[in-house]
Amino acid sequence: MGYLRERFQILFAFTLTLPWLISYLLGFHYPPHIEALLSGLAVLGSAFLLSWAAETAEMDVPRSVSLAAVALLAVLPEYAVDAYFAWMAGKVGGDYIHYATANMTGANRLLIGVGWSLIMLIAIFKSRKREVELDEGLRLEMFFLLIATIYAFILPLKGSISVFDSLIFVSMYAGYAYMITKAPHEDFTPEGVPAYLCSLPAKRRRANVVAYMLYAGAMIFISVEAFSEGLLGTAENFGIDSFLMVQWLAPLASESPEFIVAMYLVRKMRVSAGLNALISSKVNQWTLLIGTIAIVFSIAGMHVQPLPLDARQREEVFLTAAQSLFATAIILDRKVGVVEALALLSLFCLQFVFPTVHARNILSVIYLALALPMLYRHRKELIETVRYVRTLARR
Repeated sequence: MGYLRERFQILFAFTLTLPWLISYLLGFHYPPHIEALLSGLAVLGSAFLLSWAAETAEMDVPRSVSLAAVALLAVLPEYAVDAYFAWMAGKVGGDYIHYATANMTGANRLLIGVGWSLIMLIAIFKSRKREVELDEGLRLEMFFLLIATIYAFILPLKGSISVFDSLIFVSMYAGYAYMITKAPHEDFTPEGVPAYLCSLPAKRRRANVVAYMLYAGAMIFISVEAFSEGLLGTAENFGIDSFLMVQWLAPLASESPEFIVAMYLVRKMRVSAGLNALISSKVNQWTLLIGTIAIVFSIAGMHVQPLPLDARQREEVFLTAAQSLFATAIILDRKVGVVEALALLSLFCLQFVFPTVHARNILSVIYLALALPMLYRHRKELIETVRYVRTLARR
């Protein structure tokens, strides 16, 4: 009875999707909070299935394809939720315009503030060292994360995300996806459920991968509207700020599998693989996710139009960019210590302790005040990062 735990995990992931699948097929209707719960569980289960299938696929597809595809598939649930809000923003406008930005900024800040910091702390604890050293290959992610962050500061200044901005961000992702195929990477060593799937005969393994992807994609498609609208209805019924519900709860459901997979890798002492996964996800979200919302918004509205940012959204985008700059400055020397990881976590938590406009602005300034001196101190590492990317480009 080998891989018993892994088989149970697969069964559990499928089980999470069944209540909503049955409800959807039979046309059952629930109060908003029940609908959000059931459809959210379906998104969660689908996210696990996608993550496992994508990693297993690395065994059968060319390395140049799998590197970019795996990272993209892992964050597909988050893209689906944000795309829904952007689509509705283009169709009906109103508060949906705010929700599209809220979901994007929340997903990015959550990934760094909780994901990066906790994985770094676990890695330091497991290695029993004062700091962990990151792979040389992460210089590629650092480079694109930095240029995307610098460009992102323009958005709150002009008060919108235009289709031109989208093309810039999507081009950054395309450049990253191309360059990552040339970079050296850790050999593919599956763990957990992917290890079980890779142990299957080739035909059965490939059939499972395709089935998981198709099933998860279909479940996300039939769940995303109910999940998104259920969150809004729950917020209204219980007197909760709908902006905060969309900003934090939606990304938490769609991104938790990434955190869990990364934690599993670090616990298995595959520190580089765990950190690489979350840092790559941040590059994807900070380029492709922010880049697609204005395009979806324009398609839904049937004409080219910028996604407007009001005062609240400008603050949120600026704060997200400031946090991203600080996080990039931390990893630029490829060493992360306890103090730096705790700084990421504690500064992230402060926005909930002091949830005011003034506090968000002060927090943005704190991020910048910490990041800029670190960037200057690590300027030689920054030059080495640029050289590393140029070397890859010549290959």
